[in-house]
Amino acid sequence: MAYYHCSPRAGLTVLEPRKPECFEKTRGVYMTTSLPMALMYGVRNFEYSYGYTRDGQIYYEEYFPDALRYLYRGKSASLYLCAPGSVRATKIPNEVVADARVTVIGETAIPDVYEALLEQEKTGALVIRRYDGLSDEMREWIRKTEADIIREKGLLRADGPMAQYFRCHYPESWALAEEKDK
Repeated sequence: MAYYHCSPRAGLTVLEPRKPECFEKTRGVYMTTSLPMALMYGVRNFEYSYGYTRDGQIYYEEYFPDALRYLYRGKSASLYLCAPGSVRATKIPNEVVADARVTVIGETAIPDVYEALLEQEKTGALVIRRYDGLSDEMREWIRKTEADIIREKGLLRADGPMAQYFRCHYPESWALAEEKDK
């Protein structure tokens, strides 16, 4: 079974366990058996809006207009093939974590992650749900969910990169968060 890890950093030969910066996960080396899922982690971001259908099909959902292009276009990454000693499955489909360092057995340069994801869509390995095609109910769910995240993370009173990202891409959610915070 192939285990993938994708990173904006090239030239890695060993992956060391670490705690993910933006997610409530334990320390480890996170990998996946899904190529499309790995590619989504080729860029560092504050959120990864993918999921799986009941049939196990992975999809990427744009939470704001043109999100896929904005987040991934023109960004390069390295896709690593890994040889973990032992792994355990997480609650996320196709995701595994190793508690010890993992040896890299191969590296493939991804010159443009956006183009690589579009190729996965063409082959049927990934479904891309574009913002313009989302239902009104789904857009409302996104608006409320992002407002909750803005409040939970204390972003209304912050001025760092994460606050700027949410303020720029989710202005309606930001306004809703401000309204709820009064």
